[in-house]
Amino acid sequence: MPVYRPPISGPARPGGGGSLPPGRCGFPSLQGIWARIGHESLSTVGYGRTVRRYSDHPEGEAWSTSIAAMFMTRRDATSVSSSPALWLIAFAGTLAPTLMRPTTPALWTTMGITLQLAGILFIVASLLSLRRSLGIVPANRGIRTEGLYNVVRHPLYASELLAFGGFAIANPSLWNLCIWLADCGLQYTRACAEERFLSSDPSYLQYRSRVKYRLIPLII
Repeated sequence: MPVYRPPISGPARPGGGGSLPPGRCGFPSLQGIWARIGHESLSTVGYGRTVRRYSDHPEGEAWSTSIAAMFMTRRDATSVSSSPALWLIAFAGTLAPTLMRPTTPALWTTMGITLQLAGILFIVASLLSLRRSLGIVPANRGIRTEGLYNVVRHPLYASELLAFGGFAIANPSLWNLCIWLADCGLQYTRACAEERFLSSDPSYLQYRSRVKYRLIPLII
């Protein structure tokens, strides 16, 4: 009588299911975008091993839940941009880093990982400063002036660029460099567009006159 023998499991193959390397997850949901930003760098700190999807990690679930809660409890906007161009820039700037891919370790891997972790810490600090005013497209949910927003006007964008700049250094490739440079341009354009959108609010004009720099103190 034939005996059923289950197939022997082996290492996951590309396209064959199982664990996926970072950057290979499906298209993220709205709150998943932010979970990806915070967790993908953490997932790639270890090299030479396959890591799971961010949603399989407890810390990834906690991050995703926190961001979802911030979206659900955020303030109602008094005004929201209806410009298709600004919406496109906002989502392009948010999603662009998810196109970056891990590579083999390089000479500057330790420096890159250090910058990633620093960027993640600044992202958390920026979100704590932003609190219930979190959003993707230009909108007025109240002018935030506390915490890192007392140092530069767009600390969250600067923190993301720092974290993913570290990823590009730790995972050197022309593709990652081009994605990061493109994201720098998108985030700068996004910051300028948001400022123009908020310029009709007198309190924002006062804030902008007090906090001189957009992204990097004493530089830009």
